[in-house]
Order: sequence, then structure tokens, then C-alpha cells
Amino acid sequence: MIPPLGMGNEGGPSGGDLGSVLGGARKKGREDPAKAIAEIAARLSPEDQASLLKFARFLEQESPAPAPEPVPEPEPIPRPESESVIKAMRRLSATYHMLDRSKLLNETSALMGQHVMQGRPAVEVIDELEGVFRTHYEKAVAQDPTRQANPDNGGESGEPSR
Repeated sequence: MIPPLGMGNEGGPSGGDLGSVLGGARKKGREDPAKAIAEIAARLSPEDQASLLKFARFLEQESPAPAPEPVPEPEPIPRPESESVIKAMRRLSATYHMLDRSKLLNETSALMGQHVMQGRPAVEVIDELEGVFRTHYEKAVAQDPTRQANPDNGGESGEPSR
């Protein structure tokens, strides 16, 4: 059997921690543990590789699934009296940082185009942009399994119970 990386001459792990046993997986935070495990597996016999795979599948089945993260609350940033459409986009992106901007792209770019190309007033466009961001946030909350599973919220407000 080929000893794993990190084994000292005395037969034990040289550093005594998981990082040294996994071939320096945690050394300087550069090497990925999955890559280190794959490299170790490549040096094992086919029988030992099968055992490693069985053990990994056992751990996968026995480990609890990670709990989904709830959609965070927006971080409201007050709207200045005079604000450009670009600054409003920055403000709303910071307020609704949890939203996928690619899903907002069509609507927000159309509104910005109306302002730039058609001369639509900034105040109107910003009002609509705020509505677009708010609507997308409400949809994200409605699809949030951590809020849906909560019987206390009644499924009406989308707010988690406290």
C-alpha cells in the first residue's frame, strides 16, 4: 500500500491534522480538499479506491443536507432628493444585493433606455426601477423554502415570524 502524503517516517501523519493527511490540502489555503482527495485516490489500489468511494457515499447519505439560506432582508438606502438613474441603479442594487442581476437586466435596461434614448424623466424611471426591484424581491421571498415552511407566517406577508 502506498502511504498517503503527509505520512512521516514513523508511519503517522507528520502534522497530525487533516490538512497534512490530505496531502497539504489546507496548507496556505491554496489546495482544494476535493482535489487532494482525488490525488490520493489515484495512488490507491482499485480495491482501496472502491472502499474510499463506498465510504464517501456513506458519509454523503449520513450527512444532513445543508439548510437553505433564507432570502435576506433588503438593506434600505434612503433615496436622495435629486438622483440620477445610474445612481438609483447602484442604490437599488445595494439595497437588493441578494437578487440575481441577470434576471433584472431586461426590465432595468429597457427603463434606462427609455430615459436615455426617449428622454423619459428620471423620477418616473426611478419610481419604476424601485417597483421592478421590489417585485423581484417579493418573488424571491415567495419562492424561499425557509419562509414557506414556516406555518406562523400564514403565507401572506412573506415575512418570517420572529
